[in-house]
Amino acid sequence: MDEYEEFRNLARAVVGQLHAKGKARTTVSHERVTVEGWIVDHGNSYSSETRYSRALGDWREVWGNNDQIILGTDAELYSYSWGAEEGGHPVVTERHSSLRRLEAKDLVGREGAPFSSYTEKLKRLRWS
Repeated sequence: MDEYEEFRNLARAVVGQLHAKGKARTTVSHERVTVEGWIVDHGNSYSSETRYSRALGDWREVWGNNDQIILGTDAELYSYSWGAEEGGHPVVTERHSSLRRLEAKDLVGREGAPFSSYTEKLKRLRWS
């Protein structure tokens, strides 16, 4: 069995354990796609920025959060990002988000054994 298959087996086992314990789930939707599961990692990339120019009423405020990682009830990992931009006169708000299933190449990591970072996060999720 290769490393990715071992990781996938762990994900399936964790989902089974979380279901058995009745752990609370979160639901995230984007463009008619809904993922139900458990938050594995919140990431650390919240941002907020306000930009002004000399023109009257010309301003923009941008905020958002990238890469909330969710273990779906289907034992797949998903990345969810959201943000918004607001500004102008009259004020206009534009919201955006993305939800995508992570592939093996997204989970390998930069250090340690392949999948080791997410393996540790999944193991901790059972106890959180």
